[in-house]
Amino acid sequence: MKAAVLKAVNVVEYDDVPEPETGPNQIKVKIAYAGICGTDPEMIAGKFGMGTLPEGAIGEKYKRPVPPGLGVLGHEAAGTIVEIGKDVKGEYKIGQKVAMNFRSACGACYYCTNGMEHFCDYVTPASGAMAEYAVYPENDIFPVPEDTPLELAAMVEPLSVAVHTMDIGKVKVGDSVIITGAGTIGLMLLQLAQKSGASKILVSEPFEAKRKLALELGADRVVDPIHEDLLAISNEFTDERGYNVCFECSGQLKVAEQLVLLAERCGTVVWAAVYPHEARIPVSPFYMYTKELTIRGVLISPYSFPRSVAMLPKMNLKPMIKIFPMKEVNRAFEAHRKGEGIKILLKP
Repeated sequence: MKAAVLKAVNVVEYDDVPEPETGPNQIKVKIAYAGICGTDPEMIAGKFGMGTLPEGAIGEKYKRPVPPGLGVLGHEAAGTIVEIGKDVKGEYKIGQKVAMNFRSACGACYYCTNGMEHFCDYVTPASGAMAEYAVYPENDIFPVPEDTPLELAAMVEPLSVAVHTMDIGKVKVGDSVIITGAGTIGLMLLQLAQKSGASKILVSEPFEAKRKLALELGADRVVDPIHEDLLAISNEFTDERGYNVCFECSGQLKVAEQLVLLAERCGTVVWAAVYPHEARIPVSPFYMYTKELTIRGVLISPYSFPRSVAMLPKMNLKPMIKIFPMKEVNRAFEAHRKGEGIKILLKP
């Protein structure tokens, strides 16, 4: 079969690879669309910092570098079932439309049995979604309604991250919300915050096209942080109180630092992007004390896929999508780098 393969650091080729075999507890899916995630270019460049911990952090066994994940790329995808392993317990059907998680928790380790499956010690990865076919453990497969376009079903994985981010942010009816970065997750959070009852939402985004889309999707105010004063506008927008919930989705360290200063008393700041593992953000402990702030990070999406599938019909995701043939994978990654489109999908 054909697949987008990472051959070496910064070397991606559309090449022939063996079609994965279906194990007894696995399901094989014919991939319809696979999405480019913001972490994919970092993995390709060998810069993704998962598995590294700073000096002095607890957990010696996690202080291990992660080598480049050479092989078939991709973890956001949807498709149709073409083969079902003999020991699969669920009532799946050949031809059924599904969205997929890209990692299967063991269900038995300390973290899985304590409500933290995303930290599973024995996680099983899927076979790589930027390909004609991929295989998944049964608990990574999530059927979607048959009338769901598969390009929208391919958005379930990033939507699950947005759902988990909302769980962490705990947006309440009447809250004020700021979202920095109108990419895939930022625009999903905008819609979810509306549906959760936020009374006012401001989106900060330097690209005009993304600001325009944020307004179309329901933002109350948009700001160009390069040419406008976000602090002054936020003072006016929130009556000088700050935001109840601050979602940082741009991946910019200075922005992550600034959001701490824009939060309301007892507010929550969620750093919902991936930052360089060696980076540090200065935060004043006294300021945290005087405002009783909460700062949280986000790691993937535990227990979020069924809710994401349920929310899919309520979301306006089509305007975010731009599709490339998978054979043009390098052109697609270049378009992603240039910000051409919100979510780029590859079609085998």
